[in-house]
Amino acid sequence: MDSQTQAVAAAPERVRPPRRLAPYRRPRRDAGRNGFGYLLLAPQVVCFTAIGLISLISVAWLSLHQVNVLAGTQTFVGLDNYASIFTDPDMKVILPNTFFFVGVLSVAGTIVALALAVLLNQKLPGINIFRSAIFVPALVTMVAWSLAWRFIVQPKGGFDALFALVGVEPLPWLRGSWLTLLVFALIQLTKNVGINVMIFLAALQAVPEDLIDAARIDGAGRWGRFRNVVIPQISPSILMVFMLMIVGSFKVFELVLLLTNGGPGVQSTVLSFEIYKQAFLLNDIGYASALAVLLFVIVLALTGLIWQLRKRLVFHESE
Repeated sequence: MDSQTQAVAAAPERVRPPRRLAPYRRPRRDAGRNGFGYLLLAPQVVCFTAIGLISLISVAWLSLHQVNVLAGTQTFVGLDNYASIFTDPDMKVILPNTFFFVGVLSVAGTIVALALAVLLNQKLPGINIFRSAIFVPALVTMVAWSLAWRFIVQPKGGFDALFALVGVEPLPWLRGSWLTLLVFALIQLTKNVGINVMIFLAALQAVPEDLIDAARIDGAGRWGRFRNVVIPQISPSILMVFMLMIVGSFKVFELVLLLTNGGPGVQSTVLSFEIYKQAFLLNDIGYASALAVLLFVIVLALTGLIWQLRKRLVFHESE
C-alpha cells in the first residue's frame, strides 16, 4: 500500500450532513373557516347595526320636535326639549334616584357575585347543586320575579314579619326615598347574580395553579394570595361584570312599574321609567326622546370612561 492510499485510509470519513427537511405547513384552512363564520354572522350584525342606527337617529330627530300624536304633526323646536330637562323640578329627584340606584347596584352586585363565586369555587361534595340553584333566578322573567317580591315587601308581608321577630316596627319599603331604591337594588341583584357568578366562576377556574402555589411557598396567606394573585388574573372579568351591571342598572323598568309605578309622586322614579311615562302616558314624544338621548349619553360616557381606565384597572392591559 503506497503512502497516498494510507493517507486516504487514515483520513476520517466525511459525514454528509442530514438533509434539512422543509417545515410542515398546515393547510391554510383557517382563513376559509373564519370567512364562512363571518359570512354567517354578517346578516345579523348588519341588521342589528342598521336597526340601532335608525332608532338612534329617529330618537334624536324627534327630540328636536314637538310631536302631536293625535294630529300626526311635528313642529321643530330646536333644543327646547333639552332645556326643559334642566328646568323640570322632577329631574331634581329622578336623576339622583337613578345615579343612587346605579351606584348601589353596580358596586354591590359585583362584590356579591365575586364573593359567591369564591365560595362556590370550592371542591366540595354536592357543590354543583348550589351552583345550579343560584343560577335559577336568572331563568325567571323579571315580571314574575317582581310579582313574587311584591308579596315580600308589601305592608305586613314577609319583610315586616321577619323584622317583627326582632322587635322592629314595619318599615315603608315601597313608599319612596332611598329605602325603596335599596329594595329595588336587592331585587335586581338577586335576579341577575347567577349570571355574574357563572362569569366569575369561569375566571377563577382559569387562574393558573402554579401562581397560587408559588405565592403559598413565598409565605402569602389566603387573603394575600387572593388579593395579589387571583384578583389581577380575573380583573378582566371584574371589569366586564361591572360594566354590564352599570348598563343593566340604567335599564331597570319592570321593577318600578310593577311595585310602585314610580310613586309616591316621583320619589321612586328612575330615568328609564320617566321616559316611558312621558312617551306613553303623557304623550310627550319630543320630551321623552330628549330624555332617551340623555340616557344614551350618560351610559356612553360612563362606559367610555371605565374603558379608558382599564389600563390602570386590568392586569397586563397596559402591555
